[in-house]
Amino acid sequence: MKVHTIFFDLDDTLYPRNSGVWDALRGRIAQYMHEVVGIPEAEVPAVREYYLKTYGTSLRGLQKHYNIDAEAYLQYTHELPIEELLKPNPALDTMLAQLPQTKYIFTNSASYHAERVLHALGVKHHFSEIIDVRRMQFHSKPDPFAYQLAFDLSQTPAAEALFVDDMPANLRPAKALGASTVLAGHAPVEVRAEAHEVADACIEHPEQLLEALPALVEFAHG
Repeated sequence: MKVHTIFFDLDDTLYPRNSGVWDALRGRIAQYMHEVVGIPEAEVPAVREYYLKTYGTSLRGLQKHYNIDAEAYLQYTHELPIEELLKPNPALDTMLAQLPQTKYIFTNSASYHAERVLHALGVKHHFSEIIDVRRMQFHSKPDPFAYQLAFDLSQTPAAEALFVDDMPANLRPAKALGASTVLAGHAPVEVRAEAHEVADACIEHPEQLLEALPALVEFAHG
């Protein structure tokens, strides 16, 4: 196992699930689906759940079924008070500084949202690039196309890549393609058996990555 590149998910991975960011984003998505698209408010939760399970994101589902403008959707749904909800994380900053690997953000969100989150956490300087939903050509995780695109953009063979994500479904394609995987944002007692099938390690907080895989500092030089 030799890891040269680490792909970090953004939302609910680099910050806690209880930060309020995802709740705010989910609220904006629901608002868009009802007020802009015209889906009855009572039907929005079920429609959104179907889109997530079928297409990976609400955006992809809305594109398929309503031919919405993706940029307008991203602008609308990402109007969030990021700076009020997230604060600098010195422990995460320290951990990232110790990792010799090239680091990417790999997210279904928009790059400008990712930049705001990284700035708020105080860790943007650690990441070489942001691979967002637009760079994925709107093929969002867990579509295998998105992962192959990440390999191509970073010029990284799958066997030399590590993916860190809070969703087992988003780790499954990476594992199938031959990459290493870490499930983040879940305490060990929360992790179900099926998660272990797609994750080489499980961590509750992102700053625990090096603690879970201490050999990462050796992988790049091995």
